[in-house]
Amino acid sequence: MEDKINKLRRELSIRKYAPNTVETYCSCLKVIFSKCGINPSIDSLKSYLLTIENRNYHKQIVATFRNYSEFVLGIKLSLNDVPYPRKQESLPEIYSVEEVSKLINIPKNLKHQSIIFLLYGCGLRVSELINLKLTDIDSDRMVVNIRKAKGNKDRQIMLDESLLKLLRDYYTEYKPINYLFNGQKKDQYSDRSVNELLKYWSKKAGIKKHIHAHLLRHSFATHLLDAGIDMAIIQKLLGHSNIKTTQIYAKISTKLISQIKSPLSNIKINSNEKSSNIIPLWNSDRFPN
Repeated sequence: MEDKINKLRRELSIRKYAPNTVETYCSCLKVIFSKCGINPSIDSLKSYLLTIENRNYHKQIVATFRNYSEFVLGIKLSLNDVPYPRKQESLPEIYSVEEVSKLINIPKNLKHQSIIFLLYGCGLRVSELINLKLTDIDSDRMVVNIRKAKGNKDRQIMLDESLLKLLRDYYTEYKPINYLFNGQKKDQYSDRSVNELLKYWSKKAGIKKHIHAHLLRHSFATHLLDAGIDMAIIQKLLGHSNIKTTQIYAKISTKLISQIKSPLSNIKINSNEKSSNIIPLWNSDRFPN
């Protein structure tokens, strides 16, 4: 089994897949072997896919099997007829500005504070954060360079003065080498450690939402939209290939909703002399909570 996984790892690396993407595919292949056998068939894969409810994980399994078949076995598969779970029309959850402020200010640990600041202030994916190197922080041009992100693409994000100051304080205290955030036992900080520190400080801040690093990325995009930043710019900052992915944040931007004029604004309402005697609908005595 390990030989096959290593072959896939090698083939993906040769094709310049991002390191995190390679490891995700290898992890998924291990799951496929455990669920469908060491020589999985399309039928056994379809049976396993029927048990998966999460669409993103479902896509990862399908893509892994396709890549394994093509790159390792030399067999091209379309897999167009595999069963897909129904798409859930749920909107991403976000932090309010007040919650972000609490979360950023409560940690006394400079490393933890810098991680939270970067995730929110730059809208980073957790994989992008842990792959940041010291040389990616460009204080001359005031940008953060994101290299080989999702889709193996590079992009730049603005570097705020307050973030730069915090990172300089962090560097002075921790003296990281190579990677911006070093782990205790490894050269690189882990995504698990990032999510654990977020859960810890969110609890300390009294935030009761389901906590994960991507929540800060969602908040970054939504708060920019609330501030009137153009959707195309937000798409570029997030590194989205398709603007439809970015447009989902328009559905949760309460400021945009509140700015929409009701068609009632064009309707002339005749005044009524008796209207002063009418109890309004929101009167607390008439409609108690």
